[in-house]
Amino acid sequence: MPASGQSVVESLQAIEARWVASMQPSSRGTARLGSEVSASLPAWMTPSQTPRVHWSDRQQQRQEQHQQQTQQQPAAQLPLEKAAANDTIDVLEACGSHAQQAQWQRTWELASASYLDRQHRVLWWRLLHTSLMCGAYRAYIGRATPAQATCPFSCCIGLSQPQTISHLFITCPVAATVTDWLCRLWQAMTGYLPVVSAASLLAADTPSEQLPSNELLQTWHRLRLAVLHSIWAASQIAQASRPTQAPDASEPVATLVSSPSSQQASFTSHHGHLARQLALKTIRAMIRNDWTKCNDDIRQISGVCSSWLRGKDPNMTLAAFQSLWCYNGVLASVTSPSGDVENRLELQLHLSATCPVLLC
Repeated sequence: MPASGQSVVESLQAIEARWVASMQPSSRGTARLGSEVSASLPAWMTPSQTPRVHWSDRQQQRQEQHQQQTQQQPAAQLPLEKAAANDTIDVLEACGSHAQQAQWQRTWELASASYLDRQHRVLWWRLLHTSLMCGAYRAYIGRATPAQATCPFSCCIGLSQPQTISHLFITCPVAATVTDWLCRLWQAMTGYLPVVSAASLLAADTPSEQLPSNELLQTWHRLRLAVLHSIWAASQIAQASRPTQAPDASEPVATLVSSPSSQQASFTSHHGHLARQLALKTIRAMIRNDWTKCNDDIRQISGVCSSWLRGKDPNMTLAAFQSLWCYNGVLASVTSPSGDVENRLELQLHLSATCPVLLC
């Protein structure tokens, strides 16, 4: 991970600047990405620059080389030197020591964690590679027009705002309402208000300078990815419901919202609330799923082949669940009903649209 989030912001801004530049009319329809794309491709995807020799010519070359080697007199035998390799060194351990110095090792370890949901892991992988199919990126690779690459939310209609990664998850008013709810939720849990930035939301940086416990870092990453995925899902719903013909950018925003021809404005007025509802539903489902792992074997109750769950721990201890979701009893708590002879534990899920903070 970089020493500071400044390098993350600068790298993201440089990439998004190329995306926005590709949306300009002067760059449309030209081979602007040919050299750049070819330079980023691996060697096995680029065609060879030298012509391939015919198989008969190659066979003749091999025969000539073999004749030259047999005609030469063997050189004097030199004493064998000591092998440079050391069998006492573990190669994998040596590679691991070099990998620990990698700048982004911690980020990739978190992104490949088995406890993450698959859809959240895929989203984060695309964010780290800046390959999320947002509007500006689709226009950059030629899969969307500049009108289709703008933000589809009602708050950005008529502004011709390119839908970049930073706009979609940080600066867009719809995303700001969801991240604000996440910050207030985290403050209710820990007492610390996290800093919303590209480093903390997109690059898995710590939410605040001080964390009450190291276990809460995993809680933050799971909450963060749930919020990011809800924003992305709401943007896809808005994109699918936007009109085929983009509104005129010269028309005032107030006219667009109030005019009856703009059906998108009335539909997407609830996208911010929809994104928060999706985040709340996802977080509650994650807590219930982890509680199920504390009591039952998911390999036997899931109804699927056990090999589908490979790489995931099917069990979770009660201590691990409490350290993950029951901190200060804000999101959930585990109680024992009074009068229960078997002393069975029950999950009390406190997270709702009104507790611990208002969803709206």
